[in-house]
Amino acid sequence: MKEAILCVDIGSSSLKAAYMADSPKSIAYGRALYKTKDQDRLARKWVPALKEAFEELKTKAPDTGIEAICISGNGPTIVSNDGLTLMWSQKTPTTVTDSKSLLLPRLDGFRKLHTHHWYEAKYILNGPEYLIYRLTDNAVTILPEERYREIYWTEEQLKKEGFSADEIKKLPPFVKPGALAGKVTPQAAAETGLPEGTPVFCGAPDFIAALIGTDTLDTGTMCDRSGSSEGINLCTPVPLEAPEIRTLPSIIPGMWNASVLIPDTGKRFADYKEKIEKELGQKFTHKNLVAQIVDYNEPGTEKILSEEQQKEGIMIIHDVTHQLWAAINILKKASTQAGLPFPRSMTITGGQALNERWTQVKCDTLCIPISITECVDAELVGDNILARVSLGYYDSIEEAAFALVKKAKTLSPAVPADHA
Repeated sequence: MKEAILCVDIGSSSLKAAYMADSPKSIAYGRALYKTKDQDRLARKWVPALKEAFEELKTKAPDTGIEAICISGNGPTIVSNDGLTLMWSQKTPTTVTDSKSLLLPRLDGFRKLHTHHWYEAKYILNGPEYLIYRLTDNAVTILPEERYREIYWTEEQLKKEGFSADEIKKLPPFVKPGALAGKVTPQAAAETGLPEGTPVFCGAPDFIAALIGTDTLDTGTMCDRSGSSEGINLCTPVPLEAPEIRTLPSIIPGMWNASVLIPDTGKRFADYKEKIEKELGQKFTHKNLVAQIVDYNEPGTEKILSEEQQKEGIMIIHDVTHQLWAAINILKKASTQAGLPFPRSMTITGGQALNERWTQVKCDTLCIPISITECVDAELVGDNILARVSLGYYDSIEEAAFALVKKAKTLSPAVPADHA
């Protein structure tokens, strides 16, 4: 029987899972949509979703065993130990004045929105840590790197913002990405079908896992993390400063990640796709709909969309790609001002990477080569890397990323940047 890491990533609308060998490619992939629209209790669907995704994996790869499990997920989502959820995207009231912490306003918002649950809860967790807790009965908080302490919280920050000693005790201790959280308990095994006693490792917040899974870990590497929202991420040896740039520490000590976020690129196209399907009474894959839009006037293309529908789609595609162009130029300007070389290519990850036609449009608009990795779900690759470093397969995250992140294809722009 082949052994694999069961890599799990908790998304906003679905849970993704894959069997990952000591290889850039996955053995099998599974995905489970959350069967609820109740955002306040979304985390309670994560265990059933894991069971469903695991069943899919067992069907696709029945001869694969699980050496360990590693879990990443969206943040900063806040979850109580009983599954009450404050999603990362939900706006919250807060009186926190600390400008350094990204988590304190979320904790305060949870406390204000769900006061009774806040005081009754034993633990207050981040997204992936809730699923880890459900599997192992151990509560932890994954700290991406030491420089994140003030970005998460310190005891001094908590006290200054009015959190009592009893409230502070609800926040589990910090552990590193890749830390062994525990083993699958008998109860969790019964709920999910996972083998009892399987080691469970901590992944990382999803954006950190994606940077690992695209090997965006050294100076001059850049990735497009695409999904419902989108972000261009650039690894730098010094922090970049600009109003539009969010700079956070890299998981690699001494390195930084500068990103420009575009909140709704994928969602805009998903909403358009849903509208077209209703109007035409038929379903489209993302790939086929993009082809219909982009190749509408190509000879031999069957015209399913009306001219008006095609124009609406091309407008969305052009808007999105020009937002990406603007994001890259913001990073390029800041890099130049900091005296840093700017990368001449980037890697794409996320569902959009599966659509080569869409990626080629981006490539042509941005005038830079774009690489697609062997596994486009970079969060799952990041989980695999973290678990394998902890299990001793590799000595460092950098070494593992070099071995396990490989390009499947690189698309070239119609007009290179030097000639654009």
